[in-house]
Amino acid sequence: MNAARQRMGVARTAVLCLLGLSACGGDPGAAADVSSRLVDGTIVCQPPVHLAALPAELHEASGIARDPRRAGLFWVHNDGGNEPELYAIDLTGAVLAVVPVVGATLRDLEDVAAGTCPEGDCLYLADIGDNLAVRTSVAVHRVPLPGLPGSLQADDRQAAVEPDVSWRLVYEDGARDAESLAIDSRRSELVVVSKGRNGEIVLYAVPIAALHDDPAEPDTLRRVGRLPLPIGANSGQFVTAADLSPDASLLAVRSYTTLYLFPWEGSATFDSVTAPPWVSLIAAREAQGEGISWDVSGDGMILVSEGRRGIAPSVSQIRCRAGALPTE
Repeated sequence: MNAARQRMGVARTAVLCLLGLSACGGDPGAAADVSSRLVDGTIVCQPPVHLAALPAELHEASGIARDPRRAGLFWVHNDGGNEPELYAIDLTGAVLAVVPVVGATLRDLEDVAAGTCPEGDCLYLADIGDNLAVRTSVAVHRVPLPGLPGSLQADDRQAAVEPDVSWRLVYEDGARDAESLAIDSRRSELVVVSKGRNGEIVLYAVPIAALHDDPAEPDTLRRVGRLPLPIGANSGQFVTAADLSPDASLLAVRSYTTLYLFPWEGSATFDSVTAPPWVSLIAAREAQGEGISWDVSGDGMILVSEGRRGIAPSVSQIRCRAGALPTE
């Protein structure tokens, strides 16, 4: 996919049509398993493809972030309640490295994002899970990128990483359950999307430069707006992950069953009213879709799923490209 100029052409009023069906609008969670296209002529997305099962040690795979140094390398973690570790995986599902995280209490780790930091590039760990919306504060920890795996054939158990800073965060409108973190390095913003358990999905943001390095001083996540996503009584539409494209022009937000693409120019100009384009993720055959990351090139996204009810955790891919649609 070409760079920012092409992606920025995504129309705010674009809708999704499914080839072969009349499915513009309606319930995205019920989208059929067929090729789909964003019909403004800027981005074409194909159905997701199941790539591989993940090993049992990633049975609760929850978050995934691209490694900016090597194409096809991603860092994944399990949900809260598991060992605080980062796993380097490739697109075959192989675990290439296991890196412990020390020096931070991870109560309910739900997402990870890559972003710049004073050292160059870092990973941001989102300890923001809160099913009952009772936590007085949540946390985001910034850790240096682990060393690159030394072997592409065998497990590489590396030295631990430790946060260089931990931020304690509170929502301006009260406790929220959330599983989605995005880092906008271009505009120096930390972005959180709530899950939707209370009947609404909300985007929050805070400038990274304004965050206190002392976790004893909490910082406030400002409510940007309610996202027009179709939750209703459909828990399949709970939001489980978010990520910004490498050029920071598209915000990908995923639920268990659907991918939404929002044009992004920073929270100050974010449109939280217009319904975004969407693509069904049903073809990925995920047991419980949890994570999403753009690849380094920005040509598509990688999905991870927990294992559930005898179905193995998995890694999948959805390809998107710029280009005009063929004329009928």
